[in-house]
Amino acid sequence: MASNYVLVCQNEDCKARGSGELLDKLSQGLKDSDVEVKPYMCFGGCQAGPNIVLYPQKVWYCGVKQNDVDAIAAHAKGGAPVERLTHGIDDGLKDLIYQLLDAGLF
Repeated sequence: MASNYVLVCQNEDCKARGSGELLDKLSQGLKDSDVEVKPYMCFGGCQAGPNIVLYPQKVWYCGVKQNDVDAIAAHAKGGAPVERLTHGIDDGLKDLIYQLLDAGLF
């Protein structure tokens, strides 16, 4: 079982902005690692999507584009966070989602 997860929102707003392709590209880029890439129904930050959460690191990326995937994959493998993508989501929403993830809801 993976100890690290990359959760990619797959709700309609994020999918319309390309999250399906982000999920596929991250899955390819992390296939030979101990990081599991999984779809997530919705994080609730639709206005700032596509959204990706690294768990258990609790790093939320928003407004992710195709050209951000390699940097996110590098972070998932132990590299530095991609700071420019970590702003724009309300801290209360982040805390709620992290509590759900801590409870095993993913």
